Amino acid sequence: MEEWNQRYRSGETAATTKMFYPDAIEAYREIRKLEHTALQTQILTGHGGFSKYLHRFKCKEDPSCACEPGTEETVEHVLFECPITKRKRMETEHEINHDITKENANRLVKDGKINEAFLNYCKYATKQVINRNKDK
Repeated sequence: MEEWNQRYRSGETAATTKMFYPDAIEAYREIRKLEHTALQTQILTGHGGFSKYLHRFKCKEDPSCACEPGTEETVEHVLFECPITKRKRMETEHEINHDITKENANRLVKDGKINEAFLNYCKYATKQVINRNKDK
């Protein structure tokens, strides 16, 4: 397990997953507790309806977010920076009394008192992106 964890931590892949779970052993323990849906997988991996991912596979002409040309639409951008999701993000921050930032992502998914509200926000934001991108 430790060798696997070392490769995970030092590797250049899985950047989105590492944002939520920087440690593979912890990820293995925690992810087993979550509901396993296509939406949840897209949130934790960045593989799915995000413009950057769709562009990578030539399913979308432009990797940009609808908020601003030139800003790539990634999980990180949509959840933590995008002005389109800002209102819901701020409402959720008020509800959980924590800032929703990339730096807090691990804590937000692990803390049993706040993770449900945070994951609901993630699902809301991701559904917005998927619905917007499936028509293009």
